[in-house]
Amino acid sequence: MNKPFKNKFLMSDSGVAAVESIFILPFMCMLFFGSQDLMSYIKFYKQMADVANVVSDTIAQAQGTLTRAQISDIEKSIPLLVPAKEAAAVQVDVYDYYLNGATLTKRWYTASPTGSSCAAPNTTSYKSMISTGSDLIVAVACRSYTPWVGTFMGGPYLLGSSVFTVTQTIVATPYANLTISCVKTSGGSTPCAG
Repeated sequence: MNKPFKNKFLMSDSGVAAVESIFILPFMCMLFFGSQDLMSYIKFYKQMADVANVVSDTIAQAQGTLTRAQISDIEKSIPLLVPAKEAAAVQVDVYDYYLNGATLTKRWYTASPTGSSCAAPNTTSYKSMISTGSDLIVAVACRSYTPWVGTFMGGPYLLGSSVFTVTQTIVATPYANLTISCVKTSGGSTPCAG
């Protein structure tokens, strides 16, 4: 009598689906929410490219000397490219480089007043983009991104970090002039420096 019960118990498949779903459900949830995080990261990456492109291109179209206030006005276009609630998290740094002999030299630099500073651009390949006597405008847009799955599924241990910086760098050459100057105030001579 004991033997048929044992065989009946081992051959039963009435709870197999429930047990399988318990094992599979956490992985399916992580896959679903991870894909949402990936899509958000791609969206932010594209937004940073749009922001850097608009800022560098608009500054490259300037004629003559820009003031820090004019660059701040250009940066006010960020809420048009990024949802308003996310615009405060976007940081844009603008650099102007020129070729001083064979050395690439920074002429001026501005940082947007919102957010934390972006990392300086890697200028190793810029020498080939510029000729002596002309400028190169570099806009670096960045923002912090906290993936939801990383915080939900154990903090920084799952993804290696709980916060990522999404950065895009766009380079443009001036359209009308070979060089573009930036001063702190209108009529002033102090170059922009932050």
